[in-house]
Amino acid sequence: MKRFQVSSGYRQFYVADVGLDPDAPEDWTDDHCTQRHNTLQHITALCPEGDITARVISCGPDDVYPEMPDTAEFEVETEIEVKSGKIGVFGWPRELEDEYPVEPGIYRILFRGYALAKIASQEDYYGVEIRRKVPNKAREADSHPHQ
Repeated sequence: MKRFQVSSGYRQFYVADVGLDPDAPEDWTDDHCTQRHNTLQHITALCPEGDITARVISCGPDDVYPEMPDTAEFEVETEIEVKSGKIGVFGWPRELEDEYPVEPGIYRILFRGYALAKIASQEDYYGVEIRRKVPNKAREADSHPHQ
């Protein structure tokens, strides 16, 4: 787990496959901002409430997501494919802030916002949780062992 501040110019920062270094999404609609992400195959742009600096708590696949002092005001989930074995969290314009070695595969990205009423005093903050997506067949086997 790592805590840092990222530049979130244009109301976005990113989680992406570090080795592939994919281009950020360029086609944006109001729906993307409302759903708080714009996701392509190997990158997702996450949308905090403000557009200057985002305070981020980043948790990789092996980290335990911490108890937060505030209740999440939103939670969204998306997923990206990681082929290179490295996933990272980037500020704008693609400043690497956090990186995790991972097995290639599909990764769920959970994005949460806290203390959004405190944006003006810069006390809002955001959680990014990265988890490997378990394939359906493996999930089914786990839920019905030794049949």
